[in-house]
Amino acid sequence: MYYNKLLTALFLIVIINSCAQEKGKQNKKEIVEFQSKMYDKIKKFDKRPLYSLQVNKNNCRVLVLCNDIPHWLTFYENDGESMAPYLNNYIPKSGKQTVTVQVFPKEGEEYIAANADLDLKVRYAADKEDGVDTHRVLASAELPEDIGDRKLKYFEIKIPFEAKVPFDFSKDLEQAQELKNIADIEQKVVKKYQQFKELLVKGDGLSFAKEFEYSDLKSCTYLYATKEELIAADKSDNADISRVRLDVKNRKVHPITNYEMVFFAGGKLVLLRTAKDKKDMLRVEYDTEAGTDGDEKPAILYRPAGSTELKVW
Repeated sequence: MYYNKLLTALFLIVIINSCAQEKGKQNKKEIVEFQSKMYDKIKKFDKRPLYSLQVNKNNCRVLVLCNDIPHWLTFYENDGESMAPYLNNYIPKSGKQTVTVQVFPKEGEEYIAANADLDLKVRYAADKEDGVDTHRVLASAELPEDIGDRKLKYFEIKIPFEAKVPFDFSKDLEQAQELKNIADIEQKVVKKYQQFKELLVKGDGLSFAKEFEYSDLKSCTYLYATKEELIAADKSDNADISRVRLDVKNRKVHPITNYEMVFFAGGKLVLLRTAKDKKDMLRVEYDTEAGTDGDEKPAILYRPAGSTELKVW
């Protein structure tokens, strides 16, 4: 389920031109060719350890960070949720890691409720194909029993754990420029998001794919995806995947408004997200035979060493 959601996020670019005519068909062909070449760049590892965070929550809203990098999956709904998002592409290198879980009251409530329930487990699998029943719990945490008595509008849980991974992309972040002290950083960030939005509006899926290549390739590589399974998933009848290949109508790209700008990783990463529900700003809605549907694309920005441009992390 989660892996399919990851692939859906990667394939959002196909929706961009799904309403176009001949030009769109050509653009779609170029996208497929571009993706195929990108999949060829995926690094392969002899060992494929997998780390995840089991999140079971009720009567509260939750955001997850790993090593101060915000996870693209949020748990910010009022409803109860249970999922185990992968952490690998938030682990720059082997060694000590820290998961930070931010806890908020349910919408409409002032404080975190006494009946708020949150169970967290960092899990490890020796190989990505290992069954869930073989995954080992490395660390766990829960909300304190007296959370309701504390009258808190915010609570934070930190979970340290050790990870051993076959990759190291830490230098990319270590050498990235600090963004907080740039005087007009908000203007630059909003301008970059507007650029992405215009690509969505115009249906320029190829340019959009190129903007996100580094980010998508990083996710595919450190979650040990293969070209074969990515292409197979793209063609599958699975509902999480096939809907991005459908012709859609009344495509609507959300405006870049009512946002909040948040810095992470010591000010080296920046994210625009919706102020109310903390969702990704790059959102597309469209009509299908089943009704109104939509997709989102995470876009954390950074500025590589020696560059004057913001790139997608």
